[in-house]
Amino acid sequence: MDETGHAGFTLIELLITLALIALLAALAAPAMSQFAERGRLRGAAELLAQDLRAARQRTLAVQQPVYFNFATSPAGDWCYGWRAGGSCDCRAGAAASDACGEGDARQRRLAADFPRLALRLPGNAARFELRFAPPRALATAASLRLSGGAGEARVVVSPLGRVRVCAERGRLFAPC
Repeated sequence: MDETGHAGFTLIELLITLALIALLAALAAPAMSQFAERGRLRGAAELLAQDLRAARQRTLAVQQPVYFNFATSPAGDWCYGWRAGGSCDCRAGAAASDACGEGDARQRRLAADFPRLALRLPGNAARFELRFAPPRALATAASLRLSGGAGEARVVVSPLGRVRVCAERGRLFAPC
């Protein structure tokens, strides 16, 4: 007998390997989807908290009131924005006199920036205005809720102007 010593895989071995890879991918897909949803919720809540802290810092820097405005619609569309010295409308275009921001700086965020996330305002209102007042940047107390497929996060503003993020349940944030 002639032994040629062929190296390689048989067709059966390759098919079994591909079937195992497909099975593992099918099991991992839901976990990856949930991971992405948690990341989206965490990012949105932390960005909202960061924007609120920036508005508070602006109050301390310029010693003018800063107005942080929120708007929601029954269709699930929402936005928020802020401006020093006067109220603003986050739904207004850049050229509008009541647009959020100062000069070329646009301080606003839209629901389109956070797909599949909903924002609930205090009292389920359609509009809400939070004010940071000088000299110590005291604020209108508020609890804002962001929710999505991964759960819900609350961004809480205390009367002292301090901002924190928490969650009722889950491990995404510290408990409220």
